Amino acid sequence: MTEQLKIVLFSEVNSKLGSPFLRILSAHPMIQLAAIVTSPEDMVCSYFVQDESQVNLQVEAGALGIPVLRPARVSSADIVDALAALDSDYFFVANFQQQLSSELLAIPRIAAINFHPAPLPRYAGLAPFFWMIRHGERHGAISVIKMDEGLDTGPIIMQRQLRLSGHETSIDLRTFQEQQNVLLLLDLLPTLANGAFTCIPQDLSRRTYYGRPKETDYLLNFTLNAATVHRYVLAGYRHPGAHFFLPDGTRIVVLSMMLRHDLDMGTPDYPGCIVQTGTEIFIAAADAWLQLLTIEVNGVEKSVTSVACQFALHKLAR
Repeated sequence: MTEQLKIVLFSEVNSKLGSPFLRILSAHPMIQLAAIVTSPEDMVCSYFVQDESQVNLQVEAGALGIPVLRPARVSSADIVDALAALDSDYFFVANFQQQLSSELLAIPRIAAINFHPAPLPRYAGLAPFFWMIRHGERHGAISVIKMDEGLDTGPIIMQRQLRLSGHETSIDLRTFQEQQNVLLLLDLLPTLANGAFTCIPQDLSRRTYYGRPKETDYLLNFTLNAATVHRYVLAGYRHPGAHFFLPDGTRIVVLSMMLRHDLDMGTPDYPGCIVQTGTEIFIAAADAWLQLLTIEVNGVEKSVTSVACQFALHKLAR
């Protein structure tokens, strides 16, 4: 029997990617999962905090008898020493948001490997699912790279191409990427076991990098064209949500809307003006009308029909 690979998994404590990775690696006959390194105490990854179902990698690992480390600083000297003592073959990084130091990257006998949900060298950085939907990408990929000291700059070991419909929300894409990453992990393990993997350097002239979305990235700008506004709504879904404000300060989070190029409502007074027709609410973008379908007000999801009378009392400020 081939000797088992010893792996340390790095992932956020509430990660929907880390949880299936933990289950697969802990049960795989080719793997000895030596430890899991996860978020500091009382910290969680913001990607998943609003999901209806939650996971907890510390609880899952504890039930499997796998040691758990929750360092405030993953590259602190005591953690470096603790991980070096494990004598691991690989580090697997799957949705872990602390950067590994050169000292950590030098520890595994073979390599530190990162599973990144984007078509590297494009969309390096945080929350690529948000930026890909915002930009209207129709082709994506998930990438496995051999880590170096840069941020998502290491050579590519394997990629799985993804085709997008253009109708996905950021949560849809994030979930799809998680599922495909699990399949990619299963494809990758035999290759890693026999040591036959090769790496292809990234063409960093094609690199794009995005950071964590800011609050301003979720504020809708109706002076843009309707297709762009619609993409921003899909990207912002569901938390914190693409939103605008009524003149009285009410924050309207748009959960769904529809482009309505078929409407014969004339030229809007200005981008952002609101028009009510019966129980339907329309808002003008630069080139077309958008129909609001579902919204969230004060944390409560509502159909626009149920609050149409409230919209009739307001008009967006110029």
